[in-house]
Amino acid sequence: MLERIRATARVELVYGKGRKVGDKTLIPIAAVAYTFGAGAGGGTTPASNGSDGGGEAPMGGGGGGGGAVRVQPVGVLEVDGDETRRVPILDWTRIITTGLTAFGIWMVFRTIFRRR
Repeated sequence: MLERIRATARVELVYGKGRKVGDKTLIPIAAVAYTFGAGAGGGTTPASNGSDGGGEAPMGGGGGGGGAVRVQPVGVLEVDGDETRRVPILDWTRIITTGLTAFGIWMVFRTIFRRR
């Protein structure tokens, strides 16, 4: 699995193929995030009602894991002659969600502290 991750961790994931548009070259930029998780557990089951408690209780266990890769566009490099500038891509969904969440938290605290 580690070899598969190494094979996908390339600079081409972050900087895409440049495209010529007029006199400018545009190079897409992305953010890449790898996420992994794993867990395991085990235990015994309680003795059944009819047993005398002399035997061993059955044991069980399990485990699992997984991972994900997220690639998200974050901007464009604009190359024009000798000048290079980064043009960000604004994530309006994230901006609006953050604003609404902050407003909601403010309303909750406002309500709590007004009652006092």
